[in-house]
Amino acid sequence: MFQDLIIPHLDAAYNFARYLSRDADAAQDIVQEAFLRAYRNFDGYHGGDPRSWIFAIVRNCFHAWSHDLRRKHRFEMPLTDGFHDGGPSAPSVHDIASEEDTPEIALMRTSQSECVRSVISELPVDLREILVLRELEQLSYRQIADIIDLPLGTVMSRLARARRAFGKLWHNTNPGEE
Repeated sequence: MFQDLIIPHLDAAYNFARYLSRDADAAQDIVQEAFLRAYRNFDGYHGGDPRSWIFAIVRNCFHAWSHDLRRKHRFEMPLTDGFHDGGPSAPSVHDIASEEDTPEIALMRTSQSECVRSVISELPVDLREILVLRELEQLSYRQIADIIDLPLGTVMSRLARARRAFGKLWHNTNPGEE
């Protein structure tokens, strides 16, 4: 039953986690934890939309991951290697090359779809998650309200804010394009 209802949503759950975390490795960890929780608590699933159910679990796992990450950053000292002694600033996570960087991927980064992803990743989490759920995952307002546990009116107004913010960022990133 779990395999028939929940497993088909694995790729969509990963995409959602990837947009939320902005990190491929973290998204894998988040989805792994979410599916483990879903499997363990499947007897508590009382029907309804399985996609919304697993997305709610992914969202909760993302927030737990994010909380743990903030907690770790408060207690761990960063390795600076002289970056903060008046020299150049430390490289950001996005500046570090990964195994995924190939010439093909570098070329893809310049494509319009990558530009959209980049603009979405710049949105605050609350706007990013609602935009991804509606525009990319094509969930209904009711499904989104169930996933993020907000009233329907709040979902609609937050989505409108997310679309406006996306539009402003898009225009700033791509002047001259509508």
